[in-house]
Amino acid sequence: MVEMSSPDDSSKAKKDSSRLNGFRFDNIVPKRVKDTRENAAKVLRREFSDLVVYDKTYPEGGNINEWIKSLPSLRQLHVPPLRIPISRRLQTLAVAWHTGCFLYLLTVTMFLLANPLFWWFMAPYLVYHLLDRTASNGGVTRRYSNMFRSLKFWKHFCDYFPLKVHKVVDLQPTFTRPENGTEARDIKQYTLRLWPSTYVLRFNLKKVNDSAPVATGPRYIFGYHPHGVAALGAFGAMATEGSGWSKKFPGIPVCLCTLINQFQIPLYKDYLLALGCTSVGRNNVLKVLENNYSVCIVIGGAQESLLSKVGSTKLVINKRKGFVKLALEAGNVNLVPIYGFGETDCFRILESSKYSMLHKFQQWVKRHYGFTIPFFFARGVFNYDFGFLPFRNPIDVVVGEPIYVGPRRAKPTREEVDHYHSLYMKGLKKVFDDHKEKFGYGDKELEIAE
Repeated sequence: MVEMSSPDDSSKAKKDSSRLNGFRFDNIVPKRVKDTRENAAKVLRREFSDLVVYDKTYPEGGNINEWIKSLPSLRQLHVPPLRIPISRRLQTLAVAWHTGCFLYLLTVTMFLLANPLFWWFMAPYLVYHLLDRTASNGGVTRRYSNMFRSLKFWKHFCDYFPLKVHKVVDLQPTFTRPENGTEARDIKQYTLRLWPSTYVLRFNLKKVNDSAPVATGPRYIFGYHPHGVAALGAFGAMATEGSGWSKKFPGIPVCLCTLINQFQIPLYKDYLLALGCTSVGRNNVLKVLENNYSVCIVIGGAQESLLSKVGSTKLVINKRKGFVKLALEAGNVNLVPIYGFGETDCFRILESSKYSMLHKFQQWVKRHYGFTIPFFFARGVFNYDFGFLPFRNPIDVVVGEPIYVGPRRAKPTREEVDHYHSLYMKGLKKVFDDHKEKFGYGDKELEIAE
């Protein structure tokens, strides 16, 4: 049986449909919510439009919208060819590892914690991790691993850019071996029974050790400039043997100093300690120097990283005098300025205005966590246009002349600190001016921003 609709029903349906067509869901949203949504959109548009991009195309800075228009389409992305030497692939792998190793090791830690099969290992390890103070009590000298620092993996890391170390003068070694030193011989006897018989094989193994090196020379505090985004030059030159540090400066073991926050990540802490990285805290640095190891400090720190731009030579150093005071308190220490040409050219930088929320966020992170980094990007693993791997840009680390500070002072005066700080500034400027033509910085001058 078919039901017939009346004319009144059809007219009613038309009225209902006309009401629905004129209905807007925005009408049921409170005005306060709509205003908040519109204000948030305005803030995001303003923050985005204020961003300035610094790269080789826009060395003086370009508007973010113009830069986006210049990007290639997906079809025009520059991707690595399939046939590429294995050495270059290993170089990319090494840099990809270093760029995100703290995330990788944190992920491994979370996996081990989530899997009951590994709790037998993680439970005692976490107790050790919480109690261990090696990164802040000078104990890095016991964890310093020449074998780990000398892995060929780090040679691939340095060859990626390439990263090279250049010395201006020879530095007096801290450790030397006695000229007429005797060899130490350790004899160990091992027995092996040929079961089930009663025959026994005996082996005498002789282990010959050269005379242990003796601390006879000064220690060094190396100051690295500029910080750039990640101080890649300082890491490659002094935290690894990839650039041949010990061959150029034999007898001078160096510990790269960084923020204590980085040693709070399980596994990553042990990784850094094996490379000789340690905390930049005052007491820790003094204890490392007491153990006759030298240290490298990236003087500009987080504040200088915010000034990083392609081709930038801006440094934060005027008020950074703590490293000079440390040298005076330790005594028998040389201050050595180092400049890394090309350090600031490895990433594209996004700079926000001083009054933007992004800039305020960076400053907030710096105040509360002691570090911050600029907004950056470069290339990826499988493309050359966007990602977080640094570009293959040469980094030339030039090690300047030493400035000897003399015997230990228990309480250095301000005049002494200022005197050696001014000598260090002159030495740093000399390193830059003497080598800028050679490394493509001929038209630039060293700028002291703070």
